[in-house]
Amino acid sequence: MKILLKILVVLTSHDQLGNTGRPTGFWLEEFAAPYFVFRDAGVELTLASPKGGQPPLDPKSDLPENQTPAMARFKKDAAAQQALANTVKLADVKAEDFDTVFYPGGHGPMWDLAESPTSIALLEAFYNSGKPIALVCHSPGVLRHVTYQGTPLVKGKHVAGFTNGEEEAMQLTKVVPFLVEDELLRLGAIFEKKANWQPFSITDGRLITGQNPASSTSAAQALLRLMTGSESEPSIDSVQIGHKSYEMPPREGISVAHFLTVADIDRSLRFYETVFDGRALSRGDSKGAPGYIQIANTWLLVNVGGGPTPDKPSVTLTVPDPDKINGFMNIRVADIQECYELWKSRGAEFITPPIPKYGETRCYIRDPDGYIIEVGQSTELKYG
Repeated sequence: MKILLKILVVLTSHDQLGNTGRPTGFWLEEFAAPYFVFRDAGVELTLASPKGGQPPLDPKSDLPENQTPAMARFKKDAAAQQALANTVKLADVKAEDFDTVFYPGGHGPMWDLAESPTSIALLEAFYNSGKPIALVCHSPGVLRHVTYQGTPLVKGKHVAGFTNGEEEAMQLTKVVPFLVEDELLRLGAIFEKKANWQPFSITDGRLITGQNPASSTSAAQALLRLMTGSESEPSIDSVQIGHKSYEMPPREGISVAHFLTVADIDRSLRFYETVFDGRALSRGDSKGAPGYIQIANTWLLVNVGGGPTPDKPSVTLTVPDPDKINGFMNIRVADIQECYELWKSRGAEFITPPIPKYGETRCYIRDPDGYIIEVGQSTELKYG
């Protein structure tokens, strides 16, 4: 079955391993495995690199001991080789033309893509528009300058990437410009890992990261699951944090969505995306269409206020008085303390920390327009 998706794959153009005089580039398995995961699913693929054309291959990735079935398949596939030899220039692609982006690793990205204003802006454009991004091995380090709402995109996120132990095993800790694990931790990420060279990938909201070359397949599969809303179980080397599918409400039957009158549609969407891992399905338009965002198993519509209309002749929509609230959204969670710490790290404004009351523990968040959101965890309350 073909999947109607357009995926951009971004590779490095850097070919020198620091000052060692040795070559580097992208790691073949990290390109070949995702390439065939995507192509076999019928995805429309575009390959890009900073300089365009043939990206440099790290020759170590093609040594006999590093061979994999995906690499063997690539070497027999003329179409795949031609696509790799003709990558487009990164400056010529736009996030708006694709559904998502995937970054293979290798050491090369640490020098060019990590510091590239074009790559930084591209990743921010994908994420700011509600689209997932996926990066494997050294490429999670490419996020070191990528921000979301003024803070590091990875702050408070569960991430994986090439570990310090793996870099030590390659004897390159003094060669690389930074250590991926240390850098992600410095930025406030929640870094998770398995033993050296074991496959491991994490999906946290719209961010997918993989630890090493062996994680390339599971990371690509995780991206497809996220994009298609597949309910298939992840592989044992893939972890999903708050995984959900994203779709508009059904066209048949009844669905319930909550409407919020807001001062700024984009500001409101960014808040619910960042704090709750929501995905904006529509960002509104200049003609008055509302923003639409999915959060867990519900939807929110957000739009600016306005006076009476023919279908509500005596009603005026306004943002709320923050001290006089007559309705609010309720979120039930399994671990309120964990959610409190995570959402606070993402910029949520809590009125108080979690407080026990009436057989539950609860607290309240204010959104940018003053609406309150109740967060609760049942403790002693019983039904029936």
